[in-house]
Parts: sequence; C-alpha cells; structure tokens
Amino acid sequence: MSIGCLIRVTKYQLLGTSIIVMLLGVAVAAVTLSISFSDEFVVICNIIIETNRYTRFHELAMYSGLSISIFFALLGIVCLIGITKESKYLLTVVLISFAVLFCGVVQMMYWKSTYKHLVENAVKDVYDFLYEDFMRNSSTNSKQDLMAIHSTFFCCGKNSTFSHYNSVENETCFAEGTHLKDCLQAVENRITSFMVIIEVLTLFVGTMTVYGMILTAFFCFAGYFTEDWHTKGKYQMAKQ
Repeated sequence: MSIGCLIRVTKYQLLGTSIIVMLLGVAVAAVTLSISFSDEFVVICNIIIETNRYTRFHELAMYSGLSISIFFALLGIVCLIGITKESKYLLTVVLISFAVLFCGVVQMMYWKSTYKHLVENAVKDVYDFLYEDFMRNSSTNSKQDLMAIHSTFFCCGKNSTFSHYNSVENETCFAEGTHLKDCLQAVENRITSFMVIIEVLTLFVGTMTVYGMILTAFFCFAGYFTEDWHTKGKYQMAKQ
C-alpha cells in the first residue's frame, strides 16, 4: 500500500475518531450529571454539618467531569476541522491535546483508586455523626437526615443484622422487623457501583486517546515528510 493510500485511510479514521471524541464528551457530561444528581449523593450533600467533607469531593468531581466533557467536545471539533482542512497546525494542537489527555487518564486512574476510599469514609463519617447525635441527643434534624438516608439507600442502622433494634432504628427505619442492609455497607456498595461505571468510561477514554494519538501522529509526520501535503485531498507522491 502506497503512502498516499495510508494517509487517505488515516484521514477517514481520524474523521470517525473526532466524531467519537465529541460523543464521548457528551457521554462524560451525562455520566457526571447523572451521578452527581443521583438521589444517594443529593441526600448526603443536603446534610448541613461541619464534619460533612463529602460536599467538597462532590463539587470537585462534578466540575472536573464537566470540564473534561467540554475539553473532549472542543478536541473533537478541532480535530474535525484540522483533518478537513488538512491543517498541520491544528493537527499538531490535536496531537499535543491527545498526549495531555493521556496523562490525564493515567492520573484519573490513580485518583479513582485513591479517592474512592476518601469518598466512602467521608459519607460514612456523616452517617456516624448523625447516628451518634440522634442516639445521644435525640436531635430532630439528625432524625430527619437519618430517615432520608435510610429511605434512599434502603438500609437501616450500622449492624449487619437487625434482630434487635435500638432506639435509633426503631424511630428512623421504615420497615421494622425486616432484614435490611447495614447502611455503612450500603454506602460502600453504592459508591463501588458508581466507580465501576467511571472505570469503564475511563478505560474507553484511554483507548480512544491512544488510538487518536497514534492516528494524528502518523498523519502529521506523513504530511511533513511527503511533498504533497498542500495538495488538498490528493495523496500521490510527486515524481521528480
């Protein structure tokens, strides 16, 4: 296969990649918003106590996800324009952007494994505070927050079995006598399920990033080393 055919095939693949990258930006935004505004996390965010560290993690994750989605959309648009106009400058920008994005994906995988436990502990600390506060002081606000958590996570109390309810479970759980999940375990399971979604999306992003980086690098360097770069749409080596 001649270099002209390879460049032409790479061009078509890059066109498809740019569209996929734009759609991926939409997907990242959709996943970010759906997780950020899920009932479980909204309930925790609405709890106003000084020890609620989860709110900071929630805002950081939401704004980071939306920023990444915007970056994807812009990257796809620039790649589409650059490959259509065969602009070596725009494609160089795209190549650098893919490289930066790859570094971001690696960092994201590290953060996912690290911040998962921080988020879990932050949510569990909120629940522990409400549980202890209601058990000691019978606080009305704590009771309402516990009832909201129990109904949202479909859990009750902090024990794995509830054969004997204490005052907290008796007043804040909706289904006495029913075997319900430990709330701390329910929180961990829910966050783990969300992390699985994020992990799958991150792996797909990483795959598309490496694929796009390879295609863009080949197209750029092939254009630099062939004499027909400025012959738009015609990929035949000029014979001297």
